Amino acid sequence: MKLENDHFVDERNNRWGQAWYTEAQAEQKSKTLIACSDCSNCSYCSDCFNCSYCSDCSNCSYCSNCSYCSNCSYCSYCSDCSDCSYCSYCSNFKSNPAQLFTSKFGSRKSQTKIYWLEGKTRVVCGCFRGTLKEFEIKVKETHKENEHGKAYQKVIDCVKQMLALESYDQPKTT
Repeated sequence: MKLENDHFVDERNNRWGQAWYTEAQAEQKSKTLIACSDCSNCSYCSDCFNCSYCSDCSNCSYCSNCSYCSNCSYCSYCSDCSDCSYCSYCSNFKSNPAQLFTSKFGSRKSQTKIYWLEGKTRVVCGCFRGTLKEFEIKVKETHKENEHGKAYQKVIDCVKQMLALESYDQPKTT
């Protein structure tokens, strides 16, 4: 363990901030990482790369503040997830969200990914990251009524219908 730029750094370039950890604590956390590299302030993870503040995760990359993610060989760039499997770019979901991955279509000829749980949505489309409502606004701004705008709108409408069915299935509270 070496001290570098106010971080304790192990042999796989995993690091722990000196402001939060003693060298002994950093060494203990380092022992909990199995085949992880370039991670920051993580513990009990395996086969992860460039994650930060994660615990009990495996096979993730570029994630932050996640916990108990497993079999996530397709996870990347996630944030504040818990118990996720095969998610990507999701944010703040406490359990594995419902997901819709489109076929390759639209102006980019690529997949669009939409996640939702308990009325909360997350859309990943190219460099766009945001809610379903924000995505709908962006599509209208960018494509208006052209063929791509109409195709994206069909996907948006489909998810809205699924969200409506989910809320319909929820028990009524009084």
